[in-house]
Amino acid sequence: MRSPSASPALIAALLLASCSASEPPDDDAPDTAGTPVAETAEPGTSLAFEWSANGFEQVSADYTWTGSGVRDDVFEPHFALSVPETDDAIWSSSCAAGGKVETRLYLAPPKGMKDNRATFQFETDRSAATLSYPASYVANGQYDGFVIVQRADDPMFTAMKAGQWAYIQIGEGSDAAKLRVDLAGADRALGAFLPACSGAARQAAPPAAASTTVAYACEDGTKLTASYLGNDTDTPVARLVMGGKVLLLSQAIAGSGARYEGESAGVRMAWLTKADGGVLVMADAADTAGESEQTTRCSAQ
Repeated sequence: MRSPSASPALIAALLLASCSASEPPDDDAPDTAGTPVAETAEPGTSLAFEWSANGFEQVSADYTWTGSGVRDDVFEPHFALSVPETDDAIWSSSCAAGGKVETRLYLAPPKGMKDNRATFQFETDRSAATLSYPASYVANGQYDGFVIVQRADDPMFTAMKAGQWAYIQIGEGSDAAKLRVDLAGADRALGAFLPACSGAARQAAPPAAASTTVAYACEDGTKLTASYLGNDTDTPVARLVMGGKVLLLSQAIAGSGARYEGESAGVRMAWLTKADGGVLVMADAADTAGESEQTTRCSAQ
């Protein structure tokens, strides 16, 4: 009895099916089913792309965001990126007239900067576009850095509340200052600070007292009395009475709290206050390296 023979067409179909079933799957092939295709940013179109391609300086985790809406005879509302309990700050914002915010960035000027002016660019990991602002460089011995003035409702602050990372650039080209900053805590800090800068909040706030006096005891045994004068003016000062001597220190830029500086009899002094404490810093006026600097912490009595 003869076995039935398959037709040529059937044999071809069986061979094709066998080859298809035995071919191993490509493990390296991506599974794109149901996955949206992400768009890739083109070079130069965003700071985030520039960071990923060329790298920005990463701000140390020691720097944290702080903010307060307190307004009294010593403190003003502030928003800052700084190292706690020090004067080491990168970013410091305060309320300005007309419901605006004045931000100071403690960054070195680009080499190619002209007329003390540069462009400040800002972006977060969730920004739809890069924001640009004119910035002015100020160098007066007490504060060296850039000043930017914005409205309290500027979209930059909204972006900071929603983002995880901020990308900052001052200037253009290869010598521009570029930073990548963690925004953890910025939302809470801005929530405390920004309402105090609105026009309504500033009008409703009671006027600051012209002066107040506080006695302090310091860790090294020093006793001093500090009178804060002219806090309702543009030129507040601290009058320190210590060891029978009277010293007048002018208010200076501070990342948070208040800072007063002055010089007497060849000694450079700084008085830093925050909450109910203070820090007294003294150094030889000719010591630019800070090798003679002595610091003592003080508490209000």
